[in-house]
Amino acid sequence: MIEAKRADDEGLVEPEIIVGKEVLELLSSSMYVNPLSIFREYVQNAADAIDDAVASGLLRSISDGRIEINLDHIDRRVVIRDNGMGLSNKDFSARMLSIGASEKRGTDARGFRGVGRLSGLGYVQQLLFRSRTKGDTKVMEAMWDGRLVKRMLATTDSDTDLRTIVREAVTLKRLDPEDYPAHFFEVELVKPRRIANDRLLNELEIESFIGQVCPCPFSPEFSFGREIVALLESHGRAGDSYKIHINGAEAPVYRPHRDEVVYSDTKKAALRSLKSFEIENIDADLAAVGWLVHHDYQGTIPVSQGVRGLRARVGNIQVGHDRLFVEIFPEERFCSWAIGEVHVLDARVAPNGRRDEFEVSAHLDNLIAHLRPVGAEIARECRVSSQQRNRLKTFELGADKVYEKLDVIKQGAVSERYAKSIRAEIGTLLSEMRKAADFDLFEDDHRGALRGRLASIEEAVDAHTTKVDGDILERLPARKRATYKEVFDLVYECSVNQVAAKSLIDRMLNRLSRF
Repeated sequence: MIEAKRADDEGLVEPEIIVGKEVLELLSSSMYVNPLSIFREYVQNAADAIDDAVASGLLRSISDGRIEINLDHIDRRVVIRDNGMGLSNKDFSARMLSIGASEKRGTDARGFRGVGRLSGLGYVQQLLFRSRTKGDTKVMEAMWDGRLVKRMLATTDSDTDLRTIVREAVTLKRLDPEDYPAHFFEVELVKPRRIANDRLLNELEIESFIGQVCPCPFSPEFSFGREIVALLESHGRAGDSYKIHINGAEAPVYRPHRDEVVYSDTKKAALRSLKSFEIENIDADLAAVGWLVHHDYQGTIPVSQGVRGLRARVGNIQVGHDRLFVEIFPEERFCSWAIGEVHVLDARVAPNGRRDEFEVSAHLDNLIAHLRPVGAEIARECRVSSQQRNRLKTFELGADKVYEKLDVIKQGAVSERYAKSIRAEIGTLLSEMRKAADFDLFEDDHRGALRGRLASIEEAVDAHTTKVDGDILERLPARKRATYKEVFDLVYECSVNQVAAKSLIDRMLNRLSRF
């Protein structure tokens, strides 16, 4: 609130500005709906620290940087440490006690609001920060008492403001440096709350979230990874990736992309081609660069795959979720069929405070407008793929039915009248299969393969429909043969399943052969 007092007799008023304690509650509890977002905030800060270390010569390149996430399930602790620049002893307290006063705004750094550091405060009993930079003789520590913060936020005492809470809840210490690296920064979450599936200590959920959201490298099992990295390398830090290791694992966390999409245990789709695109900003400079991977578009990609949607990234960190750009698609459902990313380069298209969307602006509107053709292309691919699958399904079902009907003819147990009707049905099926194989949206090699299969099926049909096989009932009297064939005709005509009907008639023929 703002209180005013008279400064002099000339009517001038000097304002007294008070920052209410609710600001801290908003920053620590309300800003981040998904608890796992705190890992994004701390990894983002770690990546910026590694960049600073490279710029100062402390690290040779970002490939020498390392971010470690260690989960202690026994004592319920999470430690996130990087080997970046670190904070000097003299700057530590000022930086750790400032709120919303980041020095990163206007730089290439990913974070710039100075509030993400406290994202974990609403979920833990204690939140600790430790750091030092090269040459410091001590390690500095700042400990936020999360329980005390909650109690003070819950009071109705109007005299308790933000400054009071910080004084009471934060403890600063100097620690001996023996057990710590020469330069580092770490965050320790003590006794995180048990949320849902204990998400803040659930290694699988944390790895899945980090792999999708944070600047992790592509997996060696993703063939298009190198091509995408090469595409992004010419655009500053858009494609920079960092080694993030969980619980000392030898391999870092990788992005979830692989060479196939798994829809179910029996349904998979191979990724077939990569397409890149660029988007201009209002000033005709580059606003964003993106990529799509085309595949078979068999339907909605399962959430568990971690790749669905055209996703947005800034500084190689995801903004929002997989449906952020749903409005660019002619039909919403196609958003969940797509695999791709838009790396935003224009600083005027800025993420909001929670990084779940972008701030509304003319520059964002321009980006959306230029993305609509991309959404239209994906929709077109989805529809073409659907049409191809329908034609292929027609072909495969036709082939199955042709062979079923051929088996009836080869069985030789039906009347000539019924056999003639079967041959007519086979002719109709072959005609439908011929149309399906000649579908103009098939690739030439696919169309050629279908035509080759059709030719083989037609040969088999000709072999059994142009000549009359021997009568399987020839040992029976003529009148009985006719009667049995009428019965067999009725069995086929009245049966829903011709395969089951043939199996029944095969057993009947086997029984008749004994007499």
